[in-house]
Amino acid sequence: MSVKRRSLPTYQQIAAFFLPLSLTSLIITLSHSVVNAGVARTPEPEIALAAYALARSLVMLIENPMFMVRQTAASLVRDWPSYIQVRRFVYTGAAVITLLLAGLAFTPLGLWVLSEVMGASPVISQQAHTALMVLFLLPVFTVARNLYHGIAIIARQTILVPISTIVRLIVMTGIIFGLAYLTELPGAVSASLAFTGAFCVEAVVMRQKAKPLLRIRTIFPREAKEKALHTADISRFFFPLVVTTFVATSFGPLINTGLARAEGPEIALAAYSVGHGLGLMVLAPIGMLHQCTLAFARVEAPGTFRITKRFTTLFALGASVLMALIGFSSVGPWVLGTLMGVTPAVENAALAVMQIMSLLPLLFGWREYLWGVLMQHRETKLIGAGKAVNLLVVIATLVVLLWQDIPNPASAGAWAMVVGELSDCIFLQFAYRRTSLYAVRRQALQKERDARL
Repeated sequence: MSVKRRSLPTYQQIAAFFLPLSLTSLIITLSHSVVNAGVARTPEPEIALAAYALARSLVMLIENPMFMVRQTAASLVRDWPSYIQVRRFVYTGAAVITLLLAGLAFTPLGLWVLSEVMGASPVISQQAHTALMVLFLLPVFTVARNLYHGIAIIARQTILVPISTIVRLIVMTGIIFGLAYLTELPGAVSASLAFTGAFCVEAVVMRQKAKPLLRIRTIFPREAKEKALHTADISRFFFPLVVTTFVATSFGPLINTGLARAEGPEIALAAYSVGHGLGLMVLAPIGMLHQCTLAFARVEAPGTFRITKRFTTLFALGASVLMALIGFSSVGPWVLGTLMGVTPAVENAALAVMQIMSLLPLLFGWREYLWGVLMQHRETKLIGAGKAVNLLVVIATLVVLLWQDIPNPASAGAWAMVVGELSDCIFLQFAYRRTSLYAVRRQALQKERDARL
């Protein structure tokens, strides 16, 4: 029993592993604001900001699968042969998506999508199409970065992740403000050069820092530790997560579509955007919590589940308290009114959004813990199913609340998120209890109890 106790991870070990990942999420969120600030200093900033946002949103939608490479590598790579298989799989995917984006960037098809499908004006769609000619390279850099993020996570060298992200932020800042002040390039093109160039540098730095970890034979042995990993195995793990990301990216447009049809849509949309954007600063780090369960929880040691669950709960609770502090105290009005300079009407509605969203960190923590358990044992179909349940409940909640004609329509968007996330967690909890993994874990727990007796 004493050996088992000593083998359990400590809170300090989990925190040392997790905090660099959470810092990375904050830096990434900040980097988008830096680019927007630089674009605001270019010629015709309103057109430039709209064109860049349009082009980047299109690229992000198409390259969405590449954001699951980190989880795929962290879950499936166990040795050198499995690393080679995963690397081949994800780079093939990156090549296909890059070719698709190149087709949009260098043919009239992209301009047609921007103007006819996405509804941009001619001047915005033209500048956005030019931006695509730079942004189409992003999938290659995204895959390279996320693949080596996964390697660093497996080796528990997560401190490497924010180092590369800080380099990205510095390079991005230098490029965007240099181009803004020293050239007359269209703002969307300057932003695309800064974003893509900085992403390339980040990927190179991450590769240089993490690739030597693959030489550590105790972590990545040259011989297969488990049965050979095939493309079909990777696909079964990867594609349900891809569906999950596509569903997740639809939440924002769906909620905005509903609010656009509410009474006083301008205030509703602005308040939800401001409140949700501020809330994401708190929520972003929680999106990395599943990595703790992936890295530390082991079925043969039931205590590892308890300690990772407690860490997840404590971190999520702290984030919930922080968001509640912003929403319910004088901090919120100061941030929204003084720092951000929003109007009183938007400020009051956005505060209501923040107050409701203070429930989300706890739900995110619950979900992230379950995601880590399920990813560790390749049960990603349940994750995709849970996100589909979430989406349906969000739509239903939004329709019901807006039909009731509530005084603050922006709060309907926040409540829809909360109820949807709760339904996702409940579904995952019951689905997890029906898996063979849960039964094995219960048996291990019973053995531990018997040993104590």
